[in-house]
Amino acid sequence: MSLEKPDYNAVKQLAKEVLKQNMVARPPVIASRLAPSYGLKVYRVQFNEDHEDIAGFIDTDEMAIAVNAEDPPVRQNFTIAHELGHFLRGHHLNEGYSVLLRDTTQMENNYMEKEANWFAGNLLVPEIFLREYLELYPYATDAQFAKWFGVSAEVIRIRRQYL
Repeated sequence: MSLEKPDYNAVKQLAKEVLKQNMVARPPVIASRLAPSYGLKVYRVQFNEDHEDIAGFIDTDEMAIAVNAEDPPVRQNFTIAHELGHFLRGHHLNEGYSVLLRDTTQMENNYMEKEANWFAGNLLVPEIFLREYLELYPYATDAQFAKWFGVSAEVIRIRRQYL
């Protein structure tokens, strides 16, 4: 467990910068299309049964993100964005950095995991896009928003809480 606190404002700003640098003007944000801008390759991998609890990880020696091919596409998109967040925040340089597990309850108190999740949420569902869609479609459900943004309904629910 880390005693450091997440820097949510810096992470949110970083996500905005990534969107601007990559000229993303509307959803969905496809994280696998952004990763190469930062020198990263993305591989969809089938992990053996000893590692099937892994959602993904980044290998900075190979400059590659590995994502679990068994996960649904929206989960893969979030995982890639999450790992990109780790990379751009320099978390891989810290001792407490680890792979992203499918069951994230073990990592809830790690500031790096909180930052990477916050980055992924802000990258894939930017506040400005979400506000625009909420204004255009005030009666749409989280599931409908999830399809438009290429994320899970849970990501939309969480992002709506922080508007």
